[in-house]
Amino acid sequence: MSEQQHPEWMGKMRGLTADELAEFLAGPVVARIATVDEDGFPYITPVWQEWRDGAMYVIPREKTVFVKHLRGNPKVAVSCALDTGTYTRMLMRGRAEILFGPAPMEGLCLEIGQRMSVRYLGPRGPEYLVPTMDRPRYLIRIAPTEQHKLITWDGVEWAQHYMNEAKA
Repeated sequence: MSEQQHPEWMGKMRGLTADELAEFLAGPVVARIATVDEDGFPYITPVWQEWRDGAMYVIPREKTVFVKHLRGNPKVAVSCALDTGTYTRMLMRGRAEILFGPAPMEGLCLEIGQRMSVRYLGPRGPEYLVPTMDRPRYLIRIAPTEQHKLITWDGVEWAQHYMNEAKA
């Protein structure tokens, strides 16, 4: 079935364009970051995120456990999804890089933190952020690696490659 043969309520039935992905992640979509702990087990953490320039930025607290994991192994997986409607989603495997911290928020870390506070908490978000700005945080950039493509999808129907496998 082609995209035009599906009713609108089923979604786009394809991956997202770069602009659609940016629009999706500009909303209050929580990212779930999977790291590998010191025993080799997956560890998943929900975090606020900001998508810019083909990478995701997160601002964890100084004592967040997953930062310790990243120091031992910077490989991560990230999942973002709307769990209703057309189930828009993004999956990324990549590497995390600590750009800042741990230190009180300033510069790019503060700019991103201010935008996140409004995105996730509404116009009163800065009322949360301002009294916590002196608490140490990190700024972490997560980008897909060359060998792992970013996977996006919007729609309730199966992707075509699943349909082809089902017929085999």
